[in-house]
Amino acid sequence: MKRKKRHTGLVVFTVVLLIIAIVAFSGYYVVKNEISGDVRDDNKISISIPKGASTTKVANILEENNVIGNSKIFRLYSKYVEADGKYQYGDFTVSPAWHYDKIINTLTTTKDKKETVKVTFPEGYNAFQMGEVLEKANICKKDEFIEALNTHTFEQEFLKEVSDDEKKLVKYEGFLFPDTYEFFADVTVDEIINTMFNTFAKKVYTEENRELLKKSGFTLEQWAIFASIIQKESANVEEMYNVSSVFTNRMSNEGEYPRLESCTTNNYYIDYIKPFYNNKPPQEVVDAYDTYSKNGLPIGAIANAGTDAFKAALKPNDTPYYFFVTDVEYTHYYGKTYQEHLKNIEKAKAINKKHGIDGLIS
Repeated sequence: MKRKKRHTGLVVFTVVLLIIAIVAFSGYYVVKNEISGDVRDDNKISISIPKGASTTKVANILEENNVIGNSKIFRLYSKYVEADGKYQYGDFTVSPAWHYDKIINTLTTTKDKKETVKVTFPEGYNAFQMGEVLEKANICKKDEFIEALNTHTFEQEFLKEVSDDEKKLVKYEGFLFPDTYEFFADVTVDEIINTMFNTFAKKVYTEENRELLKKSGFTLEQWAIFASIIQKESANVEEMYNVSSVFTNRMSNEGEYPRLESCTTNNYYIDYIKPFYNNKPPQEVVDAYDTYSKNGLPIGAIANAGTDAFKAALKPNDTPYYFFVTDVEYTHYYGKTYQEHLKNIEKAKAINKKHGIDGLIS
């Protein structure tokens, strides 16, 4: 009887393995045939892609018109070939028998040459400055840009980690990747923002950085906030890693140095928070950004950092410093103690005086 049980168990196990193999084999061919178009009819179908359509919207339109059989597979393939954010709007003729590559190429190629406008957002620009660049280029109004960032809904997965705390001046500040972009002259504000978010995902929110972020103890939003401060406090890439070390040391030793005391957060308050609220900002907003009175990071980013600042936030230099000051020549002076810091302040003032400046620069 025992042999019979073993034999029965072996048969069952073999059957299970066979079923798994058949399912896996079948699944492979289902996906392969779906992508290649081999299982679909060879006829022509006209579709319309609306302006500003996301990859999800495009995939749904294709599936609803029987151009493809599975919108989820199409979305995954689109992401794999880096077509997200490149789809054009208008009327297109496609065939269900086409390979995904041909469908995507058709939907990402403009039929007629359209007028484009090129704009550059320097690293360290905040949303208001970016809005001014867009308005100067006659692409959209600054206020329209800010309103969209605070009130519109976007589909990028990483944005789910961004808080909607009402004390933040601009909800998505810190995630607008600073770069040179070429937009169609009739681009919508949501298309602009989506393009910048997609560039952030591609250049900053990489697999390597996500792994480092997990080890850092920061949330995604904290990382963006920290990087924005490093960007604004540093004169060059080399100094970013030392500046990062100072703030990292402070955040690691909150018992003695609980506050970051970053002058750049004060500048953001004076130049942007006050004017936004007609010089009467709510006290809770003021407190949320004041790194001289509150412990740790402010409530939101104060700028949009480049890749170097994001890297420096995760990989600070190993230093003993808790203080730094900068002179008008952008030399950074670092100190381990407050006494050293006071001496460094005098050094910075002496350099500034040579340039006709009394005191420190902020």
